[in-house]
Formats: sequence, structure tokens, C-alpha cells
Amino acid sequence: MTESMPNRDPVFGDGSSMIPFEFLRNLPDDVKVTLVTFSGPVGLPEEVRERCEAVHILAPRNRKWAFFRSFFGLNGLGKQERYTAKAKEITSRLSAESDATLIHGPHALPLAHHVQGPVVLQTVDPWSIRAGMDTAIARRLRPAYRAREYQALRAERRLPPRARLLTVGAQDAVEWSSRLGRNVRSIPNGAEVAVRSGTRGDSPVVCFVGSLNYGPNIDSAGVLINKVAPLVWQQVPDARFVIAGRRPAPPVLELAGPRVEVLANAPSVLDVFHAADVAVFPDEHGVGIRNSVREALAAGTPVVATPVAAREQEAHPLLTVEEDIGSLVERVVGYLAAPRTEHRGSGEAAVRTWDVVTQEYLDELRTAISHDSHDPQRRSSPA
Repeated sequence: MTESMPNRDPVFGDGSSMIPFEFLRNLPDDVKVTLVTFSGPVGLPEEVRERCEAVHILAPRNRKWAFFRSFFGLNGLGKQERYTAKAKEITSRLSAESDATLIHGPHALPLAHHVQGPVVLQTVDPWSIRAGMDTAIARRLRPAYRAREYQALRAERRLPPRARLLTVGAQDAVEWSSRLGRNVRSIPNGAEVAVRSGTRGDSPVVCFVGSLNYGPNIDSAGVLINKVAPLVWQQVPDARFVIAGRRPAPPVLELAGPRVEVLANAPSVLDVFHAADVAVFPDEHGVGIRNSVREALAAGTPVVATPVAAREQEAHPLLTVEEDIGSLVERVVGYLAAPRTEHRGSGEAAVRTWDVVTQEYLDELRTAISHDSHDPQRRSSPA
């Protein structure tokens, strides 16, 4: 079960849709899949539909009614959109017919209370930790943010004790485990390795890639153009900056200028990385692992990042981590001034692939089945 349609859509895709998309694409043939998901702005990709033996696409609850229910403290709008009578019924029925159930995405986790048999829950970024980040960067209404954080943690503590809990980031796994008093495993995302290609254009290019309607990324884009770019231009006046990602918010669109391009809903971030001399991520806030850093490295593009942006990334010959703006700018200028052949690379070094990630998910499902088969209080045997 996924909280949103598995896809890699350049406009509406996100981490909660990308991970199950890649998981399903990389499953071995001997695993039979029944997919339960929710309708939205993106249809189900044909390659996903063909991989599944059965697909159930549920209608979410009317948004106005879901907002009304969430307003009265019922764990948030996203959960109320998905926590319908039909979703609860089909979760109970299909889980009873299956060897194990994997629920992906924080908004779908409450449906775990209706699962029969072994269950694995992937929260991506724990909602209580993400709410804590929102509280930290909020400029007003902090008491309301803190209340949302507490409400999320209370709901997470009520998840079924037998459920195996997953998140993406290792630091998040440690913190969430401490908050809940139970074991949480980190399964980081993967990336597709692609050999860097193309020739250098007339002007050196710096790129930034991310979801441009996400608060921390909006802040990072502002830091890049308002703080980093002016210092780079002092030494490399013809440097161009490309900010690429889905659904850019107004503050991001306002950054566009003669030497700054905002590329909305790029169909291929790989093309963006291949056209750039260096990818820069000056993040000041964030949780989990930054997918775009890993994707840039897999594309063979040098990356200069702050410690926040490079959190939990494996060591890589193309990754440089700098703590302050001055050092970061110096590294960026070095890449822009060097001949391209000096820093072209391959993403093959130290990059996790999606088939490795998929095997780790399967390990968790097999463990859940094994534990269930040895528990006399639950089903005597898997379906």
C-alpha cells in the first residue's frame, strides 16, 4: 500500500512516490504483488501496472471533509484523506490473503491498525521529526507547530507493536527509535548510475536541484543566489546558475534573472546534472537523506555541499563538504575555472543502486513473515 501513486512524474512526483516506483521496478519475478494506492493528479505508470498481479486504486476522502476532520485533532489532513472506510476494509481483507503487507508513506501508516498478519511500515521521514524541523524554522505560530509535532508523535507511538518500522535516514532512525522506544531500521534510497556526457558550454554552469515548493529547498535556493552567487560572480562573472525542480514557489521564481534560470518541472534531472560543471547544495535545514545529492554523484557531476545537505552521504571522490560560505564558494570557483576533463567522473563509486535497496526491503518483509510464523497468537501459517 502506498500513500500516493508510484511514479517519477516531473511535476507531481516526490519521495513518497519515487521509492515505491523504484521498489516495484526492481522486484524479482518470484515476488507476487497486489498494489493498493490512491488516485491523484498522476496516473499509474504502465510498467508498474504490468508488474502487479492486481491493482486497487482508491479514491481519497473529499478534501473539505478531510480538512474538517483533521481540524479537530485527528492526525492531519493527509491521513484523513486516506483513512476511509473502503481503505480500512480493503487493507484488512487483502492483508489476510497475503504473506506480508508493506505500507509506504506517513499518511498511510494509520491503516496498519487494520492489517492482518506481518506488516512493515516505511515512513520515509518520520512525521514527528519533520514537524520538529518545521517548528524550528517557523517564524510565527510556533505553539501551533509544536502542537502538531506532539500530535504526530502520539499517533506514531500507537502504531502496532508487531510492525517493523523503516525510515530513510540513519540519524532519523536513531532519533525515532529513541522517541518511540522501539527498533527502527534505516533503508537509504538508491540512484541510477549514468556516465557523465556532453561538452562544456560557452558559460560555466552551477546547478541546484530539488522540490522547489518544499520549505528547506526554497531557503537553500535563496542562499545560493543571494549569498553564494554574488561571491562566485566576483571571480567568474559569466557563471550561470540553474535552479531546477518541481513546482517552484513564488520566492524561487523571483530569483530568476540574466544569469539565473529557474527550470520548472524538468523532465530529466539527469540532463540538468550533465549540463552543469558543479552541483551546489547550501542547505541550512533538512531531514533524511538528500536524494538530489546522490543523484548528482551517480550522474558523475561534482557536488559541493554543506554538512546538512551531505548528511549521511557515503564518501565519494566527487563530493566536497564545506562548513562555511567562503570555503564553499572557493570550491565552486575551482570547479568552474578548471577544464571540464579535470572533474568529469562516473557515478559508479560508492553509490547505492535501487536493486540493493529493494533487496533490503525484501529482507524486512521476510523477517516479518518469519517472526509471524513463530508467534502462536497470530496466524498459524501465511496465505
